Amino acid sequence: MDLSFILPNKKEVMVKEILYKDLRMLSLYRDSGMTGVIKFLESFILTKNLNIIEKLYAFFIIREKCIGEKIAVGSNKGNVNIDTLYIKNNIGLFDDINEVIEIENIKCTFNYPSRFNLGNTDFIFSLIESLEIDNDKIILSNLNEEEYLDVISKLPESIYSHIESFVEKNKAHFDILILEAREKFNIEEIRVNLLSTSFPSFIIRMFDCISDTTYREMIFLLAKRIPDVNFLSNCTYLEIEDYYKLYSDETQKQNENLQKENIS
Repeated sequence: MDLSFILPNKKEVMVKEILYKDLRMLSLYRDSGMTGVIKFLESFILTKNLNIIEKLYAFFIIREKCIGEKIAVGSNKGNVNIDTLYIKNNIGLFDDINEVIEIENIKCTFNYPSRFNLGNTDFIFSLIESLEIDNDKIILSNLNEEEYLDVISKLPESIYSHIESFVEKNKAHFDILILEAREKFNIEEIRVNLLSTSFPSFIIRMFDCISDTTYREMIFLLAKRIPDVNFLSNCTYLEIEDYYKLYSDETQKQNENLQKENIS
């Protein structure tokens, strides 16, 4: 099922549900490295031409609707559960950092990057939202990989200093507060930088809910009560949790009744 919502910047976004079978696929994608996992997750965002802060918000919506609002985040004291609403409130309304600069007759618009830092240096050029030359406008997020690399290879060398200046000027906007320090529990502040490789890693961990083994065990268990395995695999994680609770409650009640019969 497709889901529609409005971002804080008033942009309408469409995403699709991530199903139980998709979470299993995600567990299998781990071997392909971060690039393969992020590409797989981005396929659930149907609206194109989003920057990475907009994509993060879209991932939060998918997480809330299909898996749950609590996410486990690593801290100096181990994993802590944080509500996605808390993080979204920290992000706020997406401050407008759009900036237009003219470089050697090229009108260059900078913004939040459209690509994640997956360990490749060319991602930094996705801070360039668009290029305009002689009234011809190129939206970099519209380009495929080959076209993107071709365009950035032809940019003037002076673009580097402008990118560095833009990043320095907006470094506070690229730093997201995940959790404030909790002195009572000796938990240090948790932040993630949008331009670092830790950012896509954070997103991947949001959806790292089950292993292939867990998937098979849960399907095997619930199939005793719901024989349609295809139906189960096309449920969301939240729905599977609900069915498991119903099954557990039913089993417990049956065991209690059986004990009463044995006693009598």
